[in-house]
Amino acid sequence: MASLVARPVTHRLLEFGATAVFLGYAVGFQRRVAFASETSEDRLVILAGLLCGYLVADLISGTAHWMGDRFWNESTPILGPNFIAPFREHHVDPQAMVAHGTLELVGNTAVFAFPGLAAAYYLLDFESGSGWALFNAGLLLSTMLGVVATNIFHRWAHMDQPPSFARILQRTGLVLTKQHHARHHTGNFDRAYCITTGWMDRLLDALGIWDRMERVLGRDPR
Repeated sequence: MASLVARPVTHRLLEFGATAVFLGYAVGFQRRVAFASETSEDRLVILAGLLCGYLVADLISGTAHWMGDRFWNESTPILGPNFIAPFREHHVDPQAMVAHGTLELVGNTAVFAFPGLAAAYYLLDFESGSGWALFNAGLLLSTMLGVVATNIFHRWAHMDQPPSFARILQRTGLVLTKQHHARHHTGNFDRAYCITTGWMDRLLDALGIWDRMERVLGRDPR
């Protein structure tokens, strides 16, 4: 099936620019973190930050997915054609995502992610030797990278034969798996929203967080 989402040239240029800027800051940020890590304790603190950040990325992916699925619609000004439609397209045609290019998959998230990464690059005091600075550096880096890579992982979960590297990551549980994501495509698309790893889904679904949030925001989840 052809793509249901028509992306204007201006938005594609925005995605390209945001992705290029994000990658530049990501490389620079990683270098600053590496140079600031001098001891084994520093590396453990950074590792803890990276793990927490990956959990945050999964939570952010679920929140964005939930909002894209359950609020507004494809005709909503600005958000509709550029952000809402891509989420809902793959409900109609689950394999549509497989045909999307990498820029189309990462561009929208890069638009939102690069300002935060740029701010952290300039504002975090890596030279202070503070454990909190190193932890926050790992957390922010992992969060931003995980968020921007989310739709690549999402695409892999829709592929019949993902790349061999992707299959290794799926087997280790480090990225979203086809089996886990199938839960979202069962029924009313109202659960298992997290699409970075899916690690947060069990807790969020068990607590009924999304239904509760919809009631708070005045939307009947039924």
